[in-house]
Amino acid sequence: MGFTQTLMQLLFRENFSIAIQSILVGLITTYVLSSLLSHHYNRVKAPRVGKNPWISGLVRARSDFVRNGKDLTKEGYIRYKDSMYWIQTGDMERLVLSNRYLDELRKLPDSHIDSKAAVVERNLGWYNRVDIILKSTAHVDVCRTQLVQNLDFHFYNAAATILNIVNRSAAKSLVGEPLCHDDKWLRTSLETTVNTGMLCRNLQKCPAILRPLICPFTAARKNLDRSFDVAQELLSGVIKDRQRGDKNVDILQWLIDSYKGDELSIPFLTNQTLFIAIASTRSTATSIVNAIFDLIAFSQYQQPLRQEIEEVLTESRGWNLSALKRMKRLDSFIKESQRLNHHILLSFNRKVRRKITLSDGVTIPPGTFICTPGYWAARDPEIFADGEDFKPWRWLELREAAEREGKSVTPYLASSTSPDNLHWGYGRNACPGRFMAAAEIKLILAWILWHFDISFPPGQSERPESLFVDERVIPCPTQEIGFRRRRT
Repeated sequence: MGFTQTLMQLLFRENFSIAIQSILVGLITTYVLSSLLSHHYNRVKAPRVGKNPWISGLVRARSDFVRNGKDLTKEGYIRYKDSMYWIQTGDMERLVLSNRYLDELRKLPDSHIDSKAAVVERNLGWYNRVDIILKSTAHVDVCRTQLVQNLDFHFYNAAATILNIVNRSAAKSLVGEPLCHDDKWLRTSLETTVNTGMLCRNLQKCPAILRPLICPFTAARKNLDRSFDVAQELLSGVIKDRQRGDKNVDILQWLIDSYKGDELSIPFLTNQTLFIAIASTRSTATSIVNAIFDLIAFSQYQQPLRQEIEEVLTESRGWNLSALKRMKRLDSFIKESQRLNHHILLSFNRKVRRKITLSDGVTIPPGTFICTPGYWAARDPEIFADGEDFKPWRWLELREAAEREGKSVTPYLASSTSPDNLHWGYGRNACPGRFMAAAEIKLILAWILWHFDISFPPGQSERPESLFVDERVIPCPTQEIGFRRRRT
């Protein structure tokens, strides 16, 4: 990326002659072609699903996946679920590996397969500041340690309503009092989340070599820059107060404490804080929206869940972490909803940094982008009985069986990871904030169930279909849900 950016900057300097510009164009062309050819001839020999970008053209192959990603990944899973295949997605070409490789892949160090580089590359992090994760691990360390410790129905857009609720909830643990109540902060963090994804999707449509030129002129990038300036202004005073000893118990404080002396930079810390806001908002809100759709579509399970909530709250004398842990039915319901509603088609995305050799002898060269078919594995009837059916007590029954046999119940909790259910990822780089996120999801759903009746608009009883755009699986963005305060 640095090489390309430097050449493009030189190319458009006014005092460069046409001859020199022509030479630079030739150098760029040679560089790009040699890189492509080198990658092509050193690649893993595996079958392909979908259009071949070398034959059909990159734009056509990408567009095909954006429109038909669900069908293409399903075809790939059916044909090659025990091996591997190549597929051109909307952003890059990927080698999709069978889930059977996951246990050996998760043991490889980051120097061989890199999840952070994959996140940055998939989200074009050089342009929207997501590349902050390459410069510090403080956000991961904090999430892994400190963070773990009316009568009528009123209808609202589900996605927007829940996103706002989660944004407010996340702000409490992220920046604490009083900033978590500041409308300016709440608006800024939400706009950053929205514009980060928008900028990535806009730039993915452009040739990589043109992105450095186009990025500064996009509305999303301009909005991101404005949001960053506002966030930095809001945080700077808080950070200085915290450094003087006015400490709080929140993620921002733990990030501050992770630095020593003059190492702390307010712009850097602002970037980290906004990244955590992005990571903790969108995926959590998506999980809650999907669970609410399931609660309404399978309304027969609302009463057993409310009964559990009432019993637990009575015994625990209110809302607390202990009460949430005892809501076993709700935990099972959430995990089943997550199983059937992965937010992406392809999971365990990694960038290969050093040559790796799999247990069956397949060698994968550096530069390869690998992933696994998480969405379809989670629905496979050979892995899960009646895998396409929603069975909310599936995990509760497995948990109770494990308890009777004196075995660990961890694999059956909503916050757990496994090779067959990759909602939170897998291995050392699984989502470090998943325990907090799972508790937040459970708390919000329990609160809604306890205080409100919920429904689809009159005349609708079935769950709305999710949208499949590129590799993203999006709960219906136009669906409305009704809330009516319960008479308890």
